[in-house]
Amino acid sequence: MRNLKWSILLLTLICVLSQTKAQEYDPIVNVIHLDSFVVTATRSGFEVADFVEMVQEDESFYQAFRNLRFLSYQSDNEINIYHKKGKQLAKYEAKIQQNEAKGCRKTKILEEEVSGNYFKKKRRLRYYTADLFDRLFFAHKEICEFETEEVELPKGMEKHIQELKKLIFQTGEEADVPFIGKKTAIFEEDMIPYYTYSIESKQYAGNIDCYVFSAKAKPEFKADKTVIKSLETYFDKENFQVVARNYQLKYEGFAFDFDVTMNIRLRKLGKTYVPTFLSYDGSWKVATQKPEIAKFSASFYDFE
Repeated sequence: MRNLKWSILLLTLICVLSQTKAQEYDPIVNVIHLDSFVVTATRSGFEVADFVEMVQEDESFYQAFRNLRFLSYQSDNEINIYHKKGKQLAKYEAKIQQNEAKGCRKTKILEEEVSGNYFKKKRRLRYYTADLFDRLFFAHKEICEFETEEVELPKGMEKHIQELKKLIFQTGEEADVPFIGKKTAIFEEDMIPYYTYSIESKQYAGNIDCYVFSAKAKPEFKADKTVIKSLETYFDKENFQVVARNYQLKYEGFAFDFDVTMNIRLRKLGKTYVPTFLSYDGSWKVATQKPEIAKFSASFYDFE
């Protein structure tokens, strides 16, 4: 049951490492709505099929998060945990400094404020959402990239984290999760009828021209037909780097259910990209266990 809990939580969090071969994209290309700017671009050589393939196989989004391992920076973090009736159970706020040198990093807590039952004895984290967030963004002990590839995880989580990161970093991949795996493969021909797809031309942060790919679940179908309810990814037109992603994941089933919305922003730092902000607002529940409802946000700045 504990491993199942981690599976569902990771499914909704950060957490896409594997890469697939290009598929035949004709079925989806034929149903994608293009705005007038994109239609004009296709006449100048913009290939919709190539763009869809890039959306699915992009690794730049993952690389931006990986860049955090090799930088010193400060971060403001806030996590709120709620009762199912909306009452706040716990809150954690922290300003941290990550110090990195020669491939090794360690977190220093500059400011911290805790309320409610956030911790158990000896600062053990009580909630799974808080535990995962801590493992992803805090290095309480020195972590060296040449010694370990991933943050140490509880036994049994290795396979889950490899599969479930697909929902964040490589959209449209099938995740090896009971009951729902195939429903995350939104580019597969069987899933296409349940979505409205579009490519539009928009600006990000007021000054970056982007192609925006979106997929939204059609409301006329039953909720259990889809897991990814909405997905929106901004690609910088200049280099096709992902600069923002928004999405909602939702599922209700006998064994578990969850409803999560996430928003992530990136920016250019020299010749690389790094996250500047992420937010999470969601709930999840495993059968026989109390539901966990949480909101968190993190902002990253003062990179060195």
